[in-house]
Amino acid sequence: MSQTENINKEEEALEGALSPIVNKLIDRNFENSGDKIASQIAPLIGGAIREQIKSQKDDIVDALYPVMGNMISKFVTKSLEELLNKINDQIQNGLSAKAIKRKIKAKIKGVSETELLIEENSSAKIKAVLLIHKESGMLLTKVENEEESLGDADMLASMMTAIRSFVNDWVANNNSHQELGEIEYGGNKIIIEASGYSYLAVIVEGAAYTKTYENIRTTLESIVLEYGDNIKEFQGNFEEFPKEPIKEKLQKLLQVTDSEESEEKKGRSPLLMLLPLLLFTYLIYVFYNDYVDEKLQEKIVSQIEETPQLSPFKITVDVKNKVATINGRVPFVYYKELLQKRVATIQGLDTVHNDIKVTPTLTDPMQVSANIAYLIKGFNLNQNANINYKFDYNNLTLLGYVTDKTDKENLLKALQTIQGISSITDKIKIKIPSIYEVLYFDTATTKLNDDAITKLTEVIKKLKKAPTATIELNAYSDMIGDTQKNRELAQKRVEAISRYLIEHGKITNKIESKIFDRPPAGIDATKEPKKARSIILTLKKSKENV
Repeated sequence: MSQTENINKEEEALEGALSPIVNKLIDRNFENSGDKIASQIAPLIGGAIREQIKSQKDDIVDALYPVMGNMISKFVTKSLEELLNKINDQIQNGLSAKAIKRKIKAKIKGVSETELLIEENSSAKIKAVLLIHKESGMLLTKVENEEESLGDADMLASMMTAIRSFVNDWVANNNSHQELGEIEYGGNKIIIEASGYSYLAVIVEGAAYTKTYENIRTTLESIVLEYGDNIKEFQGNFEEFPKEPIKEKLQKLLQVTDSEESEEKKGRSPLLMLLPLLLFTYLIYVFYNDYVDEKLQEKIVSQIEETPQLSPFKITVDVKNKVATINGRVPFVYYKELLQKRVATIQGLDTVHNDIKVTPTLTDPMQVSANIAYLIKGFNLNQNANINYKFDYNNLTLLGYVTDKTDKENLLKALQTIQGISSITDKIKIKIPSIYEVLYFDTATTKLNDDAITKLTEVIKKLKKAPTATIELNAYSDMIGDTQKNRELAQKRVEAISRYLIEHGKITNKIESKIFDRPPAGIDATKEPKKARSIILTLKKSKENV
């Protein structure tokens, strides 16, 4: 065995013997002198954090995110509660002068009142300011609102440094030379303003405007000009660092709110404050005048409708600013003067422009309507028709049905002779009478029996109401014997019926016939041969008929 191997074995034996004793002494020393050990290790933490951020920034972000997220979440929740409480208070005071002013402002801007409420409560409020060493990420100093607490501000500073470093590296990799300027989280935002060796992280609640950014930039410039060397040479020793003077400069930021809106209000002319009130007054005046004019117009129309002599005429009324303008046509001056007297009894009108035109050739609407009624009533009785009408002076609309096209044409010609009708709208339909008769014949005969003659007599009466309708005769067979013989018998039966209608009924209707070598649908020739030997008489429907 060599000398080197002997030495190694001795060292291993010595280490095994002393290790338990040394570990025990370290544990006892840590228990008895924990504060001393902490003070000795503290200066090393800054350097350790710097090295960790440089080499493993992602691990720092992941480690701090749960604490950072929870802390910011508390800020957001509390801020949202404060905003809702403010809005609720303003809604409950809905009858205050400020609320009325807000309603008018919302109407002028064309937005909802809720949007204005949120806008009023969304002005910038600086909740905390942190001055952070750029290289190490250490928190140099901080100020915060008395109502808020950041909790572990050192951890926040480290988190901010890690995020800022990560974003800036990513931007640099994309050939851009810009730094992270803002981080938004819920209703809050963290504004970052950087200098050479430090940067400000300002936590702002609400909407920040230009003035807020200018104040942050001016404050950092002042700190850098006066204490730039101290920040540059900072190595973790806070005893030599001018913490309090810097803190006083940061404290001024907490006392500054977004004053753009207040400055705008200060610069407004007092006359501008009266504009909403003047506009509101004008709107009330317009609405009131429209209401008065509408009521006056209703009174005039009511007077016309309650006067029987005036009700048949088309008269229009328009009232604007208590001035009534009346238009229309009447057949005699009497009606115009009567209208003037009726309107004169209405209180509240300043002027009445009676622009009614007198047309002497105009026929009395009452007489025209009566003539139409007499003519149509007589026509319905004589022609067994059902005609209705609507008469809107000078315009006549006809509704209903007739049984023949000729009757319809005769009615229209008669109505056109009545004076006072300028147009006729024809909506009359032709409805032919319903005719369906079955005529039966004995075996091998074409003679009309008594039953057939009785049915044809009734058909002739109905055909007088439909002189232009086409008659259809469909002849059927019992299928007994020779087919050709049966067809000849069917044809002669059709001719017998046609001859009877023409000779006894004097009809002029067109007659069409069809021969079938079978019985009618639903008839069994073997069981009911008589019903199979039949001719069915109907009226043919055309496009003009309904």
